[in-house]
Amino acid sequence: MVRVYLRLVILLIFTAAAVLAIKYGTLLVDVNTYIMIFSLYLLFSILFIHLRTLVRTGTMNIDYSISYSFSFVLLTGPLGLFLIEIVSRFYVFFHRKMTGTADEDELLHTFYNIGSPTLYNSIGFFCFQFIYPMIAELPFALWLLIFFLIIFMDAISSCFLLFIMLITKNINSKQEAIEFITGRSILDLLKTALTNGLLFIFISMGQWEAVIAIFLLSYIVGRAGLFHTRLLLQKQESERFKKMAYTDFLTNINNRTYMNKVMQELNQNREDIALIIGDIDSFKSINDTFNHVIGDHVIKQFAQLLQENIDSSDYVFRTGGEEFTMILRNKAYEECQHFMDNLRDTILDNPVQTEFRSKAVSIPYTVSFGMYYIHHNNQIDLKGAYLKADELLLQAKHDGKNKIISFNSSLDNQ
Repeated sequence: MVRVYLRLVILLIFTAAAVLAIKYGTLLVDVNTYIMIFSLYLLFSILFIHLRTLVRTGTMNIDYSISYSFSFVLLTGPLGLFLIEIVSRFYVFFHRKMTGTADEDELLHTFYNIGSPTLYNSIGFFCFQFIYPMIAELPFALWLLIFFLIIFMDAISSCFLLFIMLITKNINSKQEAIEFITGRSILDLLKTALTNGLLFIFISMGQWEAVIAIFLLSYIVGRAGLFHTRLLLQKQESERFKKMAYTDFLTNINNRTYMNKVMQELNQNREDIALIIGDIDSFKSINDTFNHVIGDHVIKQFAQLLQENIDSSDYVFRTGGEEFTMILRNKAYEECQHFMDNLRDTILDNPVQTEFRSKAVSIPYTVSFGMYYIHHNNQIDLKGAYLKADELLLQAKHDGKNKIISFNSSLDNQ
């Protein structure tokens, strides 16, 4: 059903663009001039195909490369733009088919990539025709108007895509929608406005050498930008995999692998550190009384509570099923004890609020902790401290629920 709605919306956009272009019905230039402009734009469009930045968003391929369509519609009108969009987009369609890079909905995407630019650039064209005569005498009127119309048309384009992604359920929240609409760079829009403005002026003046120079300059800058973009994407991909390796999938906090890395780094610093291990008491009974989904809710709330209460320089990790480890840095032993007392009270004051069998339930829980404190003069490493803290946790569990057992290792040296 989603695919049916998607096809219907895209075909409506394409049909609206076709009707608008045909109803406008005329070219703003003579046929010979149109053929020259058409050939020049098409030539460089084909040249720039491998510079396009295509991003897969849900079921759509979105083209984030620079567009020259606005200057073309200003020069030739909506009908002229519609014709070149058909030729250039179907060239891309057949190129992807021949190179094996097309997806199963490539034809549908082609109709969208024809209809959508024709519609929003035609809207910009009519706005330009209406507004520019009234402000033509003002300084920089042409450039300011083109810039604001580029922003306006980009917003329309984003709304088209947002509507499609809502249909296909690729946008799941209001925040995601806002981030998508506001995600474009002002510098990219400024580059688009400047390029389209220069093409419009030089073609209107018949300065074809300058037009070719603009296209060549765009190509050179595009090549450099493509290289930079690829490096940036590689770095982002590397960071994404690194984050996946260091992040617990349930709580989205750091995992044991990252804890081992942090411990190696902190061993070199020789600072006061409290290593704390906390384990939710009688967690199996929560799973048995409710279910594992409710148990996951308890784990996630506990993780969030720990994150909210530690300082920015401290660490929290999920190191087991219901076990978490904290590293408090550069705090006195008494300060760490006070922190633990407050944390225990906070846990008691914040039972988990969730739903079970269609009813709201409140689930209180307690946590037992083992804390091993290291003074910077001590020679023990953090892995050794972790084992000591784990022994203290076992003692706290043995003594009963909701217990804190702590030890100040600096007292051994006195």
